[in-house]
Amino acid sequence: MNINYAKPISYLATIIACAGLSASALGNDTEADRAAALERLEEARIAFEAARAELEEAQREAAAVTGGTIQTDDDSSEGDAAVQPAAEEDMPEDPNSWADGWKFKAVVGLNGASGNNENFSARASIHGERFTSKYETTLGLSYTYGTSDGTKNTSRGVAQINNDWLTDSKWRYFAQGKYEYDEFQQWDHRVSGAFGVGYELYKDEKTTLLIGRVGIGGYYEMGGNADEEFVPEGLIGLDLRHQWTENTTLTATSTYYPSFDDFGEFRWNTGAGIEVIMDAESGMTLNAGFEHRHDSQPGTGTKPNDIEYYMGLGWSF
Repeated sequence: MNINYAKPISYLATIIACAGLSASALGNDTEADRAAALERLEEARIAFEAARAELEEAQREAAAVTGGTIQTDDDSSEGDAAVQPAAEEDMPEDPNSWADGWKFKAVVGLNGASGNNENFSARASIHGERFTSKYETTLGLSYTYGTSDGTKNTSRGVAQINNDWLTDSKWRYFAQGKYEYDEFQQWDHRVSGAFGVGYELYKDEKTTLLIGRVGIGGYYEMGGNADEEFVPEGLIGLDLRHQWTENTTLTATSTYYPSFDDFGEFRWNTGAGIEVIMDAESGMTLNAGFEHRHDSQPGTGTKPNDIEYYMGLGWSF
């Protein structure tokens, strides 16, 4: 937008001329000359007020174009002014309650084969996250079902929640809880939990966050041939999140649980995943990844390693 300053300049020229004539007129002692001088002064005052109003209007137009604000030499909006840059936008305020501020994603995947072998597997999951200036909370629900030649060989469900308490430094505190159901383990149900401290080993404001964790916790197994006793254990872990491209996010986690009850025994869970935004408007994503679970003491007739691969379509809401 072109701003017209012609009128303010012409007004100011009139002011200067009138002021000069008024100064000359005030040198005369006659009443007629004094009256004429006062009249010119009044004209000059009116012209000055008009020029100032026109200048302020021009400055308001400039501020509207640039997105700035008008700042004068005094504390009011009158007088000489300059266009100042607009202040940076404030950070979003934290949600008012724990139920607000959540982002959820549902993922469904199917795999199958027929012919010489009849195989079928399905996996459904819901992931939620809530990030504020003080907390980072995630929760997840998943269930995997599979058959081979018409016989069920997989039936596993997981529910978990993790919460990080943030500080003004790179340190954070965390607590996590997890429930697992698995028909093909030594146990049918396992409840576990842990708490401890985390530290941001590396953080790139744009792409990457790597967090190390150390803590203590334990688990309790029930059903099947489980010992049904609490087992204390430690926790040493790494969590990685990397924004590969604008539409692609990589995540990875590895957590080692050494047993305090039987030294030398441990559990070790590792996983990685990729999410690609396929349609931002509908929230559709393509998700793929794997989970590897190792138990050094799985029980009689049970293998120590379980590896689960998955791929599916997700929808954010």
